[in-house]
Amino acid sequence: MTRSGLVHRGVVGGPWAHDGSFRGDAMARTRHDIATVSLGKVADAETQAWHPVLDTYARGVELMRALPAEDPESWQWAANTHGVPVGTPLRPAWGQCAHASLFFLPWHRAYLAWFEGTIRKLTGDDGWGLPYWDYSDPDNPDAVFLPAEFRVPTRVVDGEAVPNPLFDPARNEGPIPGEDIDIVQALAERRFVGGVPDVGFGGTDRDRRFGDVESTPHNWVHVDIAGLMESPATAGQDPIFWLHHANIDRLWEVWLSLPGSLRLTDPGGGSAFLVTQWQSAIFWFGSEQSPSTYTMDDVEDLSSVKMGYEYESIELPEASAEAIAAAREPVPVGGSGFPLDEAQARWEPVAASFNLDSNEERDLTFHATPRGLDEAPPTRLVLEFAGVRAVVPHAAYVVEVRSAPDAEPHRAGRFATFGLAGTPPEEERNYLVDATEVLPDLVAEGWTGGQLSVKLVPEEGRPDSDDPDRAIHVQQVTVYAQTS
Repeated sequence: MTRSGLVHRGVVGGPWAHDGSFRGDAMARTRHDIATVSLGKVADAETQAWHPVLDTYARGVELMRALPAEDPESWQWAANTHGVPVGTPLRPAWGQCAHASLFFLPWHRAYLAWFEGTIRKLTGDDGWGLPYWDYSDPDNPDAVFLPAEFRVPTRVVDGEAVPNPLFDPARNEGPIPGEDIDIVQALAERRFVGGVPDVGFGGTDRDRRFGDVESTPHNWVHVDIAGLMESPATAGQDPIFWLHHANIDRLWEVWLSLPGSLRLTDPGGGSAFLVTQWQSAIFWFGSEQSPSTYTMDDVEDLSSVKMGYEYESIELPEASAEAIAAAREPVPVGGSGFPLDEAQARWEPVAASFNLDSNEERDLTFHATPRGLDEAPPTRLVLEFAGVRAVVPHAAYVVEVRSAPDAEPHRAGRFATFGLAGTPPEEERNYLVDATEVLPDLVAEGWTGGQLSVKLVPEEGRPDSDDPDRAIHVQQVTVYAQTS
């Protein structure tokens, strides 16, 4: 099997600090692929001794759960740091999760590092690293299923069957659909930060919008596993959450290893304002009296004192590497800079509608003809659903478009509502759906860009698909056309 794009980042020699942080003279710990440390089969996971990496994790979760919620080293404290169920009294350290934000990736990286330190401290396993679940590995057909050690209600310890702290009966065990874990679109994006409607790998220049890797695979894995994972308010309570986010963090390293990836702080990578925001960010966790803090310098360097880990592999399978290389924009000739205002195609908002409810169809009348549409259709079309609110949304929605009221609907795209479910009613999110693939069908039906019918419908085949009490409200639907 041939792989490409391998990058190693590590340091040498020494112990871990008492708070779980990495000392500069210590050996970088490894975050292993769950596939290399899992027993693989459910029957074996229930009857055989586990790999030390997973045994330490299970023991750590059990020890954290034994602590009261008010203890900063407890399981509930760690989970509540990410999100707090509605009605739970807030604490300053809780409810911090940075979703639909420029800081989605760095915040979660610091969060995982702090969590790792807690597990190491409680278990005494100073070399332990959080494993990652690479569900997108095309060379491992079992990767789309929940790892075996998370699927058994009991495990054997010292010859006796004991409850498995990594098990949650409310989860879906898989398989995760391939389109939900496709990493090509995210890794093909050359910019870390983009605008609207062309988002970057890690985020956009505006809040409440998801970057490519957060949309897919991150959000989809959450709603596909369901149970506690379906809402930010409860996701941290599920032990698989941490392996999922370790993989999302690893994908950040994969993206950085690809030639031509443009960091936010690179020349042309973002505005001076965004760069200042980024570089001055500080993340804190744990005790409110003496918190563990992480600067952006800590977070961006895996060999730093506060990080101190490397991934077993950030290689891409050959097929994935080829698909990503084919989809990536070429690096501009004559320089490494890639100014956003020059590199990004210009987009024009050409139609809008307001106050749309799911399952309601709306005609969007184009207020301006996209440049060249009188001679040829636009090369790309994107729909933005902005100001989305919901008390209890469906897990996923499909966007249907029609060229005319009596025409057949076309499936233009879909989005998962993770990041919205379980949040206060006043919370809002924005979702972007690229409808470019249906342009040929629209044009073949005689569509000339004057009007487009749009409808949001719950995705079929999910447990909540037919639930009439679930719905979302969209404040504004905007259609963008690429004009150059």
